[in-house]
This record gives sequence, structure tokens and C-alpha cells, in this order.
Amino acid sequence: MRLVFASNNGAKTRELALLAKEMGQEIVSYKDVLGKKLEFPAESTDNQVENAKQKANFIHGYLPDEWILSDDTGFYLEAFPNRFGVTAAREFRESGLRGIEQENAYILDLYKDIPDEKRGAYLLATMALCSPEGELFVAAKRGGVAIAREPKGGPELAGLTDLLLAENGKTLSSMPLEEAVDYHDRSRTLKALLDQVAESEK
Repeated sequence: MRLVFASNNGAKTRELALLAKEMGQEIVSYKDVLGKKLEFPAESTDNQVENAKQKANFIHGYLPDEWILSDDTGFYLEAFPNRFGVTAAREFRESGLRGIEQENAYILDLYKDIPDEKRGAYLLATMALCSPEGELFVAAKRGGVAIAREPKGGPELAGLTDLLLAENGKTLSSMPLEEAVDYHDRSRTLKALLDQVAESEK
């Protein structure tokens, strides 16, 4: 089945589509299906599940015959437990950061004196999938275990994943897609959602 992604973030949409394709799944932007861009309702700063559900239901109202996928991703840092989370993008904007390199440099500067045992970190992708009948499936999975000492990206994935080391010791961005799907927060969450749908159809 085709999934229509409810997001105005082009980079996120492209990344998820690449990961999904590696999994044999098609994802397209809602804008390509609807033919226009919409403004989403305001999001909560502390409830990823409700944010994801709200976005899925919102686009489902416009495209009721499609499977609508949405997400809300939080960035969690052991050394800074009261910062970031679902507000990471807001903090970056308020700090005047422009682009991936500046964001990565900002995080590395925060971590310059943080010892290895306190560098635990992960991205948490929470996704909602709304069926054409309006049934909602929700899943959340982590990607990454620690902040690397320097960014290391690859040709296909980029962003905070340049800094996040996975369980295999590589950054999420530096792995080839066929390897990254086993470690990336978004592909892990998408797999969990698709498993739920398959189970519900038995």
C-alpha cells in the first residue's frame, strides 16, 4: 500500500521515503497528492503521540481514501535531560542556527566537556498511521545510543543522525541505507507500524 506522509518538512519526507523504499514501501508527500500545502494545527511541546495523531487525522480529513502517515520526532540527551526533546527544532531556530552543520556544531560545543559515560542520546520517532477507515495505529522507536565526538554523514541521510552513534558504533547517517534501516528511529518505527497493520488484518 502507498503511504501519504503528513509533513511540511521536505528533508524529513525525503529521508523517510528513502528508508521506506529500502524496506519495499512507497511513501509520498501529502502535497503531491493534494496539490497544495496546508498549515498544520499547533503542536504540543511534550506529547509526541498526540502530535502524531493530530497530524494524521488532519490530513485524513482532506484525503480520506488514503493511508496517512505522520510523525513527531524528539531529540533526547542524557547530559541535558530538561532541554530539547520535541522542542529541539525550536531551540535551534531561537539560537539563530541555519543548516545541519551549524546544528551539529552547536551540539558538539555543548558536549565539549562531557565525558563518554554521559554522552547517551537518541532520537525517538513517534508515528501514527491512519487507515482509510479512520483507524489509528501508533508506534514509537529509538535510534542512536550516544553523541559521537565528530559528525560523520553519508550521501543519503544527514542531520542530527550525523552525530548519533548506533549500537554498531557507526553514526546513523554514515551507514548505507540497507544497514541504516535496522538502526534508524524512523525505519524502526515504520516497521513496527506495518507489523501492527499486518497483525490487524489476520
